[in-house]
Amino acid sequence: MVAGFPEQGLWHLTASQDHEYVGVKKSVFKNTRVFIKVKCDPLDPNPDNDLIIKISWLVRKTPCWNDYIFSQATEERYMQYFYDNPGRTQNTSKFDTGYLKNLPVSYPCDHNIILKPLDMDKVIMENNEGAKATRAVAEAGGQPLKENEDKLLSEEEEKAPPVVASTEAAVQIGFPPNNGPEGPRTRHPVMNIPNDGVYLLVVHTTSTSMGTGINLSYTAEVTIEMESDYGYLSAVDWPLLGFYAAMCGVYLIYGVAWLVMSALRWRELLRVQYWIGAVIFLGMLEKAVFTAEYSSLNKRGYSVSGLIVFAELVSCAKRTLARMLVIIVSLGFGIVKPRLGVVLHRVVGVGLLYFILASIEGCTRALQSRVDPQRQVLLASLPLSLLESAICFWIFSALVQTTRTLRLRRNLVKLSLYRHFTNTLAFAVLASVVFMLWSITYHEFEDCLRDWKELWVDDAYWHVLFAIILLVIMILWRPSNNNQRFAFTPLLDDGSDADDEEESEKLMADISDTMKYRNTKGSTSSSPRESRSVEEDLKWVEENIPSSLADNALPILDSDEEILTTKFEFSKMQ
Repeated sequence: MVAGFPEQGLWHLTASQDHEYVGVKKSVFKNTRVFIKVKCDPLDPNPDNDLIIKISWLVRKTPCWNDYIFSQATEERYMQYFYDNPGRTQNTSKFDTGYLKNLPVSYPCDHNIILKPLDMDKVIMENNEGAKATRAVAEAGGQPLKENEDKLLSEEEEKAPPVVASTEAAVQIGFPPNNGPEGPRTRHPVMNIPNDGVYLLVVHTTSTSMGTGINLSYTAEVTIEMESDYGYLSAVDWPLLGFYAAMCGVYLIYGVAWLVMSALRWRELLRVQYWIGAVIFLGMLEKAVFTAEYSSLNKRGYSVSGLIVFAELVSCAKRTLARMLVIIVSLGFGIVKPRLGVVLHRVVGVGLLYFILASIEGCTRALQSRVDPQRQVLLASLPLSLLESAICFWIFSALVQTTRTLRLRRNLVKLSLYRHFTNTLAFAVLASVVFMLWSITYHEFEDCLRDWKELWVDDAYWHVLFAIILLVIMILWRPSNNNQRFAFTPLLDDGSDADDEEESEKLMADISDTMKYRNTKGSTSSSPRESRSVEEDLKWVEENIPSSLADNALPILDSDEEILTTKFEFSKMQ
């Protein structure tokens, strides 16, 4: 499972006369190279009007991960807002921002507009004054943008007079100096990002006619690339590439070890051990798909269509199979009961429902960016959370019943196995609750999330926890020479198992046939063959059943009248 759609490294955005502001947000490493290319197409059919397009761009840095949280519906308005007010912040946190704003440059409208490198003589810069203005507005009782975005996006802001930057000012803010523009090249970055951080890049395009000066209609495809020394992956998603590759190796070791142990003991394998092998296979497939997705994104700059969804569906299938495995083990399948009977239909139904809800929640989460509002994800995760709670209650209730049965049977080997299994599940539940509380406290309720480089742990933790629980289950149910110690063994005094229902039905049928036979015959005489058979049965009982056991069992068969007679005889003896 992933916390959100990975940040891309290559974007193709569309600008026009009605949509002049386009931009992207990304967490990047130091020395990340930024490339901007524009393909312009005039919509005016008059060839005499030579269309000129003016392009300017803004790079804004913030230390807060959640400073760029906005939905797609308001994305363009936010881009325009930050372009006009780059020093303003969305919350009242006391942090400073830095930005570079390139002055507009005119280009002829064609398909080969490659923006030149940064020219420090054509840069507007403001050093942290916007942050101070934001705090002044908040202290005066104003609403921050995050709380009342419509009001602040519609009002006109008073902007301080811009300062034309010098090389010294650029170094103070953190952007590297540049010696001036160079000639256009096929592939040359407009700038290099100086430090690690969360950046916003906004590109503004306007059009005009060379002859008349009137704004003309146009469409422009803006291609933006952000590539670091490590590739196209963002600073938040980069650790996940190595993590998924390592987890793929872990599951490969799991699979090879389980396959070898199963091959050596293939005659004595339990049905539960086949389920464990299936979970290992799905886990290995899931990690391989995630590794392929992040590796492709790092090399190409964009995600393969549908690959992240396929990876999430495989993850949902793995989690579904794992929960069904835990349920049937908790019910004692193959250990206390040879068959689940009607309960099997409930297990399959719960598994199918869980897969559907998990797929909806997982795809909704995986297709949204980490910085997008999570309302849809919360709505999708609510029914899944309720089902998870019900499954957890069912598992522990079944474990209590199974351990009670094993305690009554005094089967110490199986009882020890289930005690370790119960402790493992209790640890998993406790670890999950503790981590969720920590993540919500430090990642969701922070006005300014500065530890954004640790967000990948939100993804990695659940995979590591699942792998640990799976390893413990593999150790407990590993194939060995003593596999049959954990297999189902029927007991004479146990009538609660599912398979005993058939035996009870056969017994009742035999009794019914016997009663019918006695009613039809109505005679106490028996043939010599029958009497001989009865004598052989009695002889077998005397030879094979101890007398002490028979004596202890006889009082159970006494009627109430015989018990009263016995008590009366005892009283006469006294």
